[in-house]
Amino acid sequence: MESRAFIVAAKALITRIEDTHNTIGTAEDLRSQREGLQKDVNQLFGGLQNPTLPSAYRLREAALRNGFYVDPKVQHRLAQFEYISG
Repeated sequence: MESRAFIVAAKALITRIEDTHNTIGTAEDLRSQREGLQKDVNQLFGGLQNPTLPSAYRLREAALRNGFYVDPKVQHRLAQFEYISG
């Protein structure tokens, strides 16, 4: 995924993840919403070509903070570049 597209998609996904705290619904609705968000997290990180993007770090932190799974391989890849770009 091209860097600018990743940045835009990550920003929108972070907002959606953070907004899950304000969501009211049935248990089934909330589970379905979380599954959809998890799928989006997986897909977005799957298309990450530039692991030095600050948006990637922000997405990782938002996902982990809110109880979503981030593949350890992705976490390791981001950690390799975190201090270079920071």
